[in-house]
Amino acid sequence: MKAVNEYDKYFGQPIKLLGYSKILNVRKEKNRYYYSINNRELLDKIALRPMNALNFLYEYICKVLSDSDLMNDFTNFFSVQNKEAYKDVRDRFIQFTINNTNINGETECGRIFTKVINPLAFKLRKLGTEKGRISKNIITLNDLQYNRSNWRDELSGKDKSVIRTEHELTNAQLQAKALATYTVNKAKKAIRKFNDLMFESKSEVYQATETVKATQAHHIFAQSDYPDISDYVENLIMLTPNQHFTMAHPNNNTQYIDKDFQYICLIAKSTKIYSNLTSVTE
Repeated sequence: MKAVNEYDKYFGQPIKLLGYSKILNVRKEKNRYYYSINNRELLDKIALRPMNALNFLYEYICKVLSDSDLMNDFTNFFSVQNKEAYKDVRDRFIQFTINNTNINGETECGRIFTKVINPLAFKLRKLGTEKGRISKNIITLNDLQYNRSNWRDELSGKDKSVIRTEHELTNAQLQAKALATYTVNKAKKAIRKFNDLMFESKSEVYQATETVKATQAHHIFAQSDYPDISDYVENLIMLTPNQHFTMAHPNNNTQYIDKDFQYICLIAKSTKIYSNLTSVTE
């Protein structure tokens, strides 16, 4: 049941935030909540990449803190960055939460405080909170990752013959691989959807002989060689099957990329990006 409760919070908290921010419409019937999309454009942008979500979260948190007359306390902490300023902003937040919500325990307030202050600290490259204290280091993206340890470690079913460090390394590798696959597939889905909607599914590399739809999302710079940009939509280009499997990859070998066609793809993509950025929309 512990895992179920944690996953309920994992999905429940973000979707409620999207409801509060009016990106989703929310209605309640008895004990059930029903959601529908209110702002698809913004929701698609948030879903595109983690930094988009963090930028949105930063703006949303700042808005809520300002409306709640708490922003000055956070601004003071990010300016001073010492234990006293940390205690002041944490105590102020906890007291405000207890006075204005149904939450009346300091422990739960402290957990919420972490989710409020650390995204701000990451954006501002400042110290935040760690284990109920001011952090020793500037908050990084890794510090914002949900569920880095604790309850999952207890429920992971680690074999007693495997030492903890080896088990955690294996889990970390599997999770990193799964996350990489997910983000790449999400980027491919986004670029395919954009090309279908805006350019009638045509290839981004124009050739008069290529009249079929562009169904292949191709990495201009190979995913295996450039993993850091493998989930960037700017590194993906929509091609027809023929362009992808006979031109982009010599002899249909996806392990290799034709350098001449890579250059063509790079020019075509750069031109498309420039056109999109400089076009005037009514």
